[in-house]
Amino acid sequence: MRTIAAISTPPGKGGIAVIRISGEDAFAVAGRVFTCANGRAVADLPPRFAAYGTIHTPAGDVLDTGICTPYHGPASFTGENMAEISCHGGTFVTASVLSAVLAAGADMAEAGEFTKRSFLAGKLSLTEAEAVGRLIDADTEERMKLSSGAVRGVVSEKIRSVREPLFDVMTALYAAIDYPEEDVGDEGEEQIASVVETVLGGVRELLSTYKTGRAVADGVKTVICGRPNAGKSSLFNRLTGEESAIVTQIAGTTRDILRQTVSFGGVTLRLADTAGLRETADVVEKMGVNRAEAEIRDADLVLGVFDPTEGIGAEEADMMAAYPDCPKIAVLNKADTGRTFSDADMAAIEAAHDAVVSVSCETGDGMDALAAEVAKLWGSDRLVMGRDAVIWDVRQHAALSRAEMYLSEAAAALAYGDEIDAVCTVVESALAALDETDGRLVNGEIVDAIFQRFCVGK
Repeated sequence: MRTIAAISTPPGKGGIAVIRISGEDAFAVAGRVFTCANGRAVADLPPRFAAYGTIHTPAGDVLDTGICTPYHGPASFTGENMAEISCHGGTFVTASVLSAVLAAGADMAEAGEFTKRSFLAGKLSLTEAEAVGRLIDADTEERMKLSSGAVRGVVSEKIRSVREPLFDVMTALYAAIDYPEEDVGDEGEEQIASVVETVLGGVRELLSTYKTGRAVADGVKTVICGRPNAGKSSLFNRLTGEESAIVTQIAGTTRDILRQTVSFGGVTLRLADTAGLRETADVVEKMGVNRAEAEIRDADLVLGVFDPTEGIGAEEADMMAAYPDCPKIAVLNKADTGRTFSDADMAAIEAAHDAVVSVSCETGDGMDALAAEVAKLWGSDRLVMGRDAVIWDVRQHAALSRAEMYLSEAAAALAYGDEIDAVCTVVESALAALDETDGRLVNGEIVDAIFQRFCVGK
């Protein structure tokens, strides 16, 4: 396998940059561009020993001084011999060091090739490898925790704990087929059925986390809507923690869609603050209203903002009638004013929403209650990111769904007293689906597509 190299730190200026080299000739390549100050060859350095020295071209032209650290396979990230050269983090000097490494015999790494090699060497499961990419891209605390837990093997360990008893069942079933004279008997079949039911419960438990995992990883498209001056932009600012939207007493201030991504309620909200919904002759404001209506139709979560000092009018009634089929929370703003809605208005609001929360965007009162309602809707109140096994990927969900289907069929077949070989076929399909979930059985095209999403150098 070819020896590869790439810059593993972000582009631009910084204190240091790291050039990663991996492959059978990693130490030889590093030795052609790095001379240790202690006089030792890179190949003779102890594993993980950070040696100071001179970085130069293969012809001997000095480029920089820095550190070279060897990692001996298989005890390395890729499972191969690796060397990392740390130089000063200037744009040109970093590029020059990489060019020297390539001139010394390394090939430029493809996107995600280091992590792919780690997966192929059995250092990471496919779930853990996918999580590495997610961790690099994480821009919220929940996304970081979700990815970090998966990288540490929380999801893979859960899948293993589900798979192992099913594998034992397969062994017992094959034994029953190969040695029919050794009848498993009623007690044996009951034990097998019990294991299948237990594994089925474990698969369903994992599947139940998908809604939360997707809400964290991909985010929930959340639209804040209401009549002008109901407090939509104030809520947007409170959620984002900064004065992102202009707030004035003048109705119709917000005309375009303001967007921001935040962590809230244990998930990721992709917020959209929209124009106030009302009839208007202003051409620009009308465009904003039309955009707001389109955003609402495409929402995953609607936060309908209501002003108790105004009551429910035609605008609110039309807004609630046009709600899409998605979770909806009514946010009763201006709780600090002491004003309340009439019984009729409250009945209309409660009928159109999954939850109702009173808040003061001015003081922040009630925001914890709003976060709790979001958590209930997406199940994040039942899970601890980073500790619990949470799936987030469509591929994982599809494979687990197939495992659930086959396990359900196996349980039914055992209950009906079907032939053991028929049960074995279904259980084998369930086991294959579980193996696909964590990458034990997955085709090369899928693997390539996953790692192509990574940055070069990872």
